[in-house]
Amino acid sequence: MVSQALTHPSEIRGISRKACLAMTNLFTSTPLKKFGFKTETITRFDSMENYISDRVEQIDDYQALFKQFCSFEGKTVLEIGCNKGYMLDSFLQHENFTAIGGDISTEALAYGKNKFGDKIRFIRTTPDTIPLPDESVDVIYTIDTVEHLSDPKAIFMEADRVLRPGGWFLVHFHPWFGPYGTHLEDIIPYPWANAIFSMDTLLDVAAHLYDQPDYRVPCYFQDEETGEKRPNPYLDREMWSEYLNHITLRQFRSMLKEVPFELVHKEQIGFGGKVFRLGRYMSAFSQVPVLDEFFTKAYFCVLRKKD
Repeated sequence: MVSQALTHPSEIRGISRKACLAMTNLFTSTPLKKFGFKTETITRFDSMENYISDRVEQIDDYQALFKQFCSFEGKTVLEIGCNKGYMLDSFLQHENFTAIGGDISTEALAYGKNKFGDKIRFIRTTPDTIPLPDESVDVIYTIDTVEHLSDPKAIFMEADRVLRPGGWFLVHFHPWFGPYGTHLEDIIPYPWANAIFSMDTLLDVAAHLYDQPDYRVPCYFQDEETGEKRPNPYLDREMWSEYLNHITLRQFRSMLKEVPFELVHKEQIGFGGKVFRLGRYMSAFSQVPVLDEFFTKAYFCVLRKKD
């Protein structure tokens, strides 16, 4: 893999930005790279096919979580934040159900309709609405999406509205202070970057790296027709502000007290080391108050609509 080492480190000014760059280079250009998010064995950023394959390979993990509480078989199931529909399609290969995929991205929905439209109904959600009738869905699930909702409480209230009495809402997401909180692992390749540096610093460094001639752009920042890299995405601060809501475990728990669901189950999934191998020794910290904010890789909870 091509190194991201900077050829002109003086282009970045300020102590925090230079420190961030130095850490980035340590995890891309020195033996420390084997402990980072981007190694020679991580290929999910190389193509959209690889990226989707990596996501759907995790289907067994999600099924193991979900099946403890409910089955999709014969039910109407909505995925909030379905993107292109590949996770719903994977679930459909294991169970037979009426599938609805909701997402805010028109581009992702267009792809999904073209590829999976014969078996999945796609709907366009908004930041605070789900365009479905009252009590029309049996199960709702969302995977790695809560951290991207600009109004999580509004969507949770909408989920309660569209669920039938006794319906299930299965929620899985990455909290802000967790190791993957920045969602920048394709360019800032070490965990907890946002616990060390501000998001402004991280985006400045990412923007600089993106413009380096030897930077290997991830698949989702390539033009699908030409293969050329798109304009620098890290310069659009408004987009990043909308993309991540910085929700913490504490904030999420507080929000749950304000929505009408019954909380059936909650689980803090520790930093297991699948990507960042050193993390396997830190998993237990996800169960320790205060430290749980940093060592919880993902939070999973099961909500039930009251009868």
